Amino acid sequence: MFTVKGVDPSGRAMSFACGTDEQAMEKTWELQRRGFRDVMVVNPSGRVYGAAAFERTLDIDWD
Repeated sequence: MFTVKGVDPSGRAMSFACGTDEQAMEKTWELQRRGFRDVMVVNPSGRVYGAAAFERTLDIDWD
């Protein structure tokens, strides 16, 4: 399970569970659109990535 963490606009830290890496990436995009800051992803092995670094680890084909 992936966990997406961030700080909402009012300053509260929040966590969201995601089953797949794609769901985690979509959640980071959603949180950033909603004004969350310090968005990070924790992968199932416990490694922590910033949102941009996590996106680079995925094989997303933008074409």
